[in-house]
Amino acid sequence: MLGAEVTFDVALPKVVWGWLVSTNMWAKSIATGSFFLGIYFIKKYPDQDRFFRKWLPILGIIFIGITLLVTVLDLHHMFRFWHIFAHPHFTSAVTLGAWVVSAFVIVLLIAFWSWVTGKRQLLDKIMIPGFILAFFSTIYTAGIMGESTGREVWVFPAEMISMLLSALLAGSAAYLIVDAIFKNPLSEKVRRELGYILFGSAGLLAAMFIGELFFAKMHSEFAHRVIEILAFGEVAPFFWLGMVFAFILPMAFVGIAIQKRRYRYALYGSVFALIGLWLIKHAWLIAPQCLPLS
Repeated sequence: MLGAEVTFDVALPKVVWGWLVSTNMWAKSIATGSFFLGIYFIKKYPDQDRFFRKWLPILGIIFIGITLLVTVLDLHHMFRFWHIFAHPHFTSAVTLGAWVVSAFVIVLLIAFWSWVTGKRQLLDKIMIPGFILAFFSTIYTAGIMGESTGREVWVFPAEMISMLLSALLAGSAAYLIVDAIFKNPLSEKVRRELGYILFGSAGLLAAMFIGELFFAKMHSEFAHRVIEILAFGEVAPFFWLGMVFAFILPMAFVGIAIQKRRYRYALYGSVFALIGLWLIKHAWLIAPQCLPLS
């Protein structure tokens, strides 16, 4: 029939986006956050740039590699992933994200080559385009979630801010962990600033999620039921552990580290932050999918 349209009029039988997508967002936060903060500290503290010129590409390549791996594994036809480049449709946030992340990978490889060869000017030349690509690599998943019109708690502006804050949280935590493992190659002023960034991003993210608990349920009956699942339902253990691990414990440990100048506490807070970030992202991803759309 000419002009016929096919739509879904029944509930999907299972959760479509699972732990692979949660891991995608988590690893991407670490990769892009490491780039954001690496560039920032290279510019602000030239005396510390050897550390960041080394670990910016290493952390970025490792975690963007994890992002790409779980993305391909999550595809229904994983061996056809090349179609997104050979037959692109740029009206889709998925396509745009694939191209942006691929370009970001090239930037990270150039940054790695710059560190290996000692050609510092290579990284200097790609800082601005790299920053732009890292920004869009961070937020494109917010666009995908925003396109899911049946999931009313996934609103693009809020998701975009959440993902940028997640990148700052994850990037600062990753650098503090590396600093602790390699016996404090960073100066105390850089450690303190990383701690402030982790503390501030954790506090803002906590405020956002608490705000969602109180105000998202006023939006619609669907949103109200999602919040019930998030706070009291099957994903509640992920959500509340995520709140404690990602926000409360890191803020407490980092506060102790800065106040008492005992930066081993920053290591504890950073490890909890990365574990908790995955937990809370997973809960936020799964909860809306637990309800039928029809």
